[in-house]
Amino acid sequence: MLIKEESKIHKYIPAFLLKDSGTLWIFLLASFGVAIQLTVRGPAAYNNYIIFESSFSHLINDQNLYRNYWDEYNDLYLYSPTFALLIAPLTLLPLWLQVIIWCCLNGFCVYYAIKLLPLSNKQRLGMCLFMLIEYINASQNVQVAPMVAAFIIFAFVFFERDKIFLAAFFIVLATFIKVYAIVAVILFLLYPNKLRFILYIIFWAALFLLAPLLVNTPHQVMFQYHQWIGLTLSIHQGEETGVNPNIAIPLSVMGWLKTWFNLNPPSIYIQLAGTALLCLPFLRKQYYKNINFKLFILASILIWAMIFNHIAESASYIVAIIGVTIWMVTDKKDTLTLTLAILVFILSIVSPTSLFPHYVKIHYVIPYAVKAFPCILLWFVIIYKLLFTKFDSSVVIKS
Repeated sequence: MLIKEESKIHKYIPAFLLKDSGTLWIFLLASFGVAIQLTVRGPAAYNNYIIFESSFSHLINDQNLYRNYWDEYNDLYLYSPTFALLIAPLTLLPLWLQVIIWCCLNGFCVYYAIKLLPLSNKQRLGMCLFMLIEYINASQNVQVAPMVAAFIIFAFVFFERDKIFLAAFFIVLATFIKVYAIVAVILFLLYPNKLRFILYIIFWAALFLLAPLLVNTPHQVMFQYHQWIGLTLSIHQGEETGVNPNIAIPLSVMGWLKTWFNLNPPSIYIQLAGTALLCLPFLRKQYYKNINFKLFILASILIWAMIFNHIAESASYIVAIIGVTIWMVTDKKDTLTLTLAILVFILSIVSPTSLFPHYVKIHYVIPYAVKAFPCILLWFVIIYKLLFTKFDSSVVIKS
């Protein structure tokens, strides 16, 4: 049985933080503070955002989105042609203001996603405080990952509210930003109206796929998608062969097996095995109406998206950490929960930061993909519990 317990420490928390607005202010202040820091440091600090911002100009000028533009930014544009169109409204503003809005928008999306979950304000505050360092890390790297995680949660919430059309929209939106978000599509197995959902997914996918036609010819759109697929496959091949890899040591099951055990099986086999394990709990149909069971499923999906991602990097790990926090406030509070939460906090959240001893970080944390290990361990624990725990159908999480 999963029992909701109130921590004694809650009585020491300032009352304003326990209000709904408390969590909002934490995210917005953190986001605004990071945005100001980035703008003061200059374009090199927000190179990722310059990649986003420049993509729209490249798209409407019929330029290849996926080649190097060293005179504009470092690295490559790795997102869909549609994402280049979605960023368009922000490009009307001064660059410094775009960065501030982008950071605050990420923070608001994460806050609102947490707000919509069937949790108490204390549980939401606990999630916020636990993930705050990781969220700041993602914001300092001007990532899209916080927004993608929020969209996956939005999809879950709209499934719960029987708003299948909107659930399908957010899954497709997230996928056209980061392909790994497609894993969230398996949520539909928990709910009725499956055929309707499939039709909605097809509708939204077609709409997003064809959206660049608003500014490009069909031939140019096909060219962009061809380039995107080609770049994605070449990155995957680089990771498999070790020749010019995009991420030297991916923070995934694949990176963990390689650095700890010198095992390097094809990523696709590991990902297929991970997908099979992810799907196994869906056989327990008797718990489809249990909110704890479904929140465990949501947590497992968010963590899966990182630990089975062949190019997972530290700056994107907020997706997995949000999954961890959902598990943390949902599971019963015992020694195992506490131990796993501490492991994640120290090794996955704190270890890559300047708060961790530099020598240990350089010689152990980075070379051995230590950041990934607690999340991998926790994911297997969640899957085990999903498969063997007797979820009490009387459990209700109070909002």
